[in-house]
Amino acid sequence: MRKTFKFILIFILLLFIVVYFIGAYFFSTYFLPKTFINGKDFSLQKKDDLYKTYNGIWDDYEITLKGREGEDKLKVSDFSYKDELLPNQDLYQPSIYWFLSSLYKKEYELKHRAIYSIEDFDRTVNNLDIVKNQNQKPEDAKVIYEDGKFSIKEEILGNTLKERDLKESILRHLREENKIIDLEEEKIYLEPSLKSDDSDLQKLLDEYKTLDKITISFNFEDRKEVLDHQKLINLYKRENNRDLVPSEEKVVAYVNNLSVKYDTFGGKRIFPATGIGNVLVTGGIYGWSTDIKKTSELLLNALSERKNKELVPVYRTTALHRSENDLGNSYIEIDLARQNVWLYKDGNLVLETKVVTGNPNNENATPTGTQKIWSRERDRFLTGADYKSFVNYWLPINWKGIGLHDAPWRSEFGEDLYLKKGSHGCINVPPEIMPKLYENTFNGMPVIVYDSNSQKIS
Repeated sequence: MRKTFKFILIFILLLFIVVYFIGAYFFSTYFLPKTFINGKDFSLQKKDDLYKTYNGIWDDYEITLKGREGEDKLKVSDFSYKDELLPNQDLYQPSIYWFLSSLYKKEYELKHRAIYSIEDFDRTVNNLDIVKNQNQKPEDAKVIYEDGKFSIKEEILGNTLKERDLKESILRHLREENKIIDLEEEKIYLEPSLKSDDSDLQKLLDEYKTLDKITISFNFEDRKEVLDHQKLINLYKRENNRDLVPSEEKVVAYVNNLSVKYDTFGGKRIFPATGIGNVLVTGGIYGWSTDIKKTSELLLNALSERKNKELVPVYRTTALHRSENDLGNSYIEIDLARQNVWLYKDGNLVLETKVVTGNPNNENATPTGTQKIWSRERDRFLTGADYKSFVNYWLPINWKGIGLHDAPWRSEFGEDLYLKKGSHGCINVPPEIMPKLYENTFNGMPVIVYDSNSQKIS
């Protein structure tokens, strides 16, 4: 038994010695296991083929690029990529210690040089399908209004690459001898900045839903301008790409449009002239004029409060009525062509008279437009550059000294007297008519002045 055990022990020892020397002999010409040169695995490679093996790695080398829409292959030979060892270098590994040295990783750095054609590299990368087929930029998730309700539309990832990062990643993976690049993991794609699971976006959706229930309206007596749903929400802006706040710029633009639609001051109006049909009257000092700044502030405050509200615009100038017919049915009508004045009160004709108006041949024509009586005065002098006249009644109708007054110095009125002996612009009324006219007027009363020869439209 002892002889058998001794024999086996000697056999194992001899076998170990044989294997050891065979290994020592083998690894005198081959690299040891777990040998890495410049990061590349040279385990069990022939030492004499160091340059051939190292420099030949790139002959058929390919990198697989894994993208969102499939894979693409990049051949390094297309841009003449080489990572070559510099000449006259050797790597010594004592084979006598091969048994122990094989148990751990051995890393060596030899001088080397990576070379490639930059021009061919750019061309090769640009010809990759994943580069050529970029057709969708990323889009942020957003709140949309569809089918009568608000919801979050998910972001679009797209397939747009950060091309500079792509090229840098390829070169880095070549240096590390990695054959697969996952573009998603490498974060090579442009990403949307806002995704559907963003808590701020959910908060924004809740804000939109709240605003969708609010109504703000402007009262124009017989009409209303209603702000609700999208019209109202469009007056907000996203601050810092998150919170909804009223937009001053949008509100001012809205109020400007409101004034264009509803203001009558200085504008055009179609007036039903007595006995002849409609005339087009332009300009004058009668009518409504919105104070854009103050009305905008009013609306901004209402939008900030986020409550249902009915507002009345703030005006710089006002008229008697805010209905569509802001003249009402009490007014003075003056036709320069017919040299006639009519006074209506509560829809009834109170008086009618011939008058003398400004002489157009002396550049003193009475200005047309929708004017108003802004003062009622008695016993005063009217003065000009070459005249000073006393009148018993004075009703100014514009801001340039034009008005209605008695003219006791005249004995004739009407016809074409104004073309030869017209006034300096005022409307001269017969003295016997003027008291009654004066008594039936009031401050703010509209005065419509037109020339039916040029302004009649039907």
